[in-house]
Amino acid sequence: MEPIWYKSWPEGVPTEIRCPDTTLPEIVKGHARSFPHREAINFYGYSISYGSFEQLTAAFADSLLRLGVLKGDRVCLFMENCPQLIISTFAVWRIGGVVVFANPMYKEEELVYQLTDSGSETIILLDMLYPVLHRIRKKTLLKNVIITGYRDFLPEAPGLPLHPSLDVPRQYFPCTLEMLDLLECDGETSTILAANPNDTALLQYSAGTTGTPKGAIINHHNILFSTICSALWLKGENGIHLAVLPLFHVTGLVHSLIMPLYNGSTIILLALYDTETVIMAIEKYRCTHWVSVATMNIAVVNHPDVKRYNLSSLFACVSGGAPISLKIHREFKEITGASLAEFYGLSETISLVTMNPLERPRLGSVGIPVMNTSVKIADLNDPGREVSLGEMGELMVKGPQVTRGYWMRSEESSCSIKGGWLATGDIVMMDSDGYIYIVGRKKELIKASGYSVFPGEVERYIREHPAVAEVAVAGIPSLYRGENIKAFVVLKHEYANSIRESDIIEWSRTKMASYKYPRKVEFLPDLPVDGSGKIMRHLLPKE
Repeated sequence: MEPIWYKSWPEGVPTEIRCPDTTLPEIVKGHARSFPHREAINFYGYSISYGSFEQLTAAFADSLLRLGVLKGDRVCLFMENCPQLIISTFAVWRIGGVVVFANPMYKEEELVYQLTDSGSETIILLDMLYPVLHRIRKKTLLKNVIITGYRDFLPEAPGLPLHPSLDVPRQYFPCTLEMLDLLECDGETSTILAANPNDTALLQYSAGTTGTPKGAIINHHNILFSTICSALWLKGENGIHLAVLPLFHVTGLVHSLIMPLYNGSTIILLALYDTETVIMAIEKYRCTHWVSVATMNIAVVNHPDVKRYNLSSLFACVSGGAPISLKIHREFKEITGASLAEFYGLSETISLVTMNPLERPRLGSVGIPVMNTSVKIADLNDPGREVSLGEMGELMVKGPQVTRGYWMRSEESSCSIKGGWLATGDIVMMDSDGYIYIVGRKKELIKASGYSVFPGEVERYIREHPAVAEVAVAGIPSLYRGENIKAFVVLKHEYANSIRESDIIEWSRTKMASYKYPRKVEFLPDLPVDGSGKIMRHLLPKE
């Protein structure tokens, strides 16, 4: 019997695909031969063609080989969005190495943990981040420290406003290698060594919000499968793709970096998010595709001058990280002409599990399972039993995108993945058309007066308050109720100093059951979120 979600399947998209026995470096090398002068990357006006990209990645790959980097070696990339991150990624893959992204927000101990856990002996990083590494360098196994800087790939007259962090002098450090020098290597690695799609390509570390970060083992086949799914679902061919999500997160990596290059399209690359720069870039370059997170969509809709810009070139706009209210959906479509389609994925699935069809996104849903992907929803009390449609349970996923396990953690791997089925830890429900709705996470469940309360459900109600821009809900200890529900609220600018915490509480009492509404509210200037837009609840203020 065919899956129930096939009745909602997007027109023109195959339900099954077969990955070619190749890797992304081979595919992009073919583009360089077919259309060497086509623009691959545009970084604030600095343009790199497919032919130049091939030359740069080949030269850097050759330099890495000369430095002793071998097939299977882990190479850490510690940088924000920049062309050097893309060049480094493809160069490492080209020689059969394993990419390990380190979040550029990491402090010293976080960085040394990931370098040690992954066994990385080579790191490529931005000059502005070197002081973090310098303080812990002696604690690591590093043999090669390669430095680069934004200035190395910025034009003299940028075509877009530079984020303040980019407009800084270039820095140089002793006992390091300069990436620019290594890009001028005379040799050329014409043979791509990562020929086996089952070779490990990436160790993608989790955010670590519920424990010690661990690296999901992702092979070339996992990445290529998710990339092809994204390309077909989002009709990415011949597009102009805005890349402003962090490329060190799987969402930005797959949909904003790899998918456009797989298609031979153009990436409009921004280092960091700035609302005005984003809308200027969309208008200037006539961007067609934008993969984003909810906080970005909210910021665009609320920008005071957004209607002065022509954003009608946008065709495929998808969003993740947090639910989007009906109001934001409507205003975004009014401004751009494009619907926002929400999606869902994890580090362990290299971003993609479900996505809304572009033609008929369903509000509040993260869409239907993508090609070749099986899902089931397990009873929370009896994991061996699947729940019925409309009932809540834990989402289980099986498909070509699922990791085979965690780096050096066989016990955790066997607990999370059984018989190819990944236990996601996310509580969901499915409707009669196969659309999936995220209810919450098992580990974020709040127990208030004996009742189970999911933060996401309370947040959805509070977002409907006209004064609320963003909200996060968490449980705080209570001797009487076990846990009390507390809402951390970011107010819209026009409501600042004109609404009280008690107003939000009283309004909430009229909208939800007595055990669900927040007993406490705290106003914050913004919420702590990671690069993929997910709220980092462990960083919310504790009482």
